[in-house]
Amino acid sequence: MLVQNLPSEERERFISSTGWKFLGFLALAFALTPIFYGLPLFSPLFAMGTSVRLRKTKMVWLWVVASLLVLMSIAPYILRIAGVSNFVVD
Repeated sequence: MLVQNLPSEERERFISSTGWKFLGFLALAFALTPIFYGLPLFSPLFAMGTSVRLRKTKMVWLWVVASLLVLMSIAPYILRIAGVSNFVVD
């Protein structure tokens, strides 16, 4: 039986470097949510400059999650303008 030593690049990892970047940008979107309303959208925008942009499904997930976080943060204001809720206190 012959055992081959594989270079470190060819070894399988639990999560690839692109996966780690994706998780980092996802965490960044959640971290930016309480600071200001539109900031979560900067996370997928910054991800466009990395290797994550080559993965279509990961980019779609980043944009969807960031958009939902923005909608959740501005929803009380939209509902108040629509007259459905008085959640926002002046």
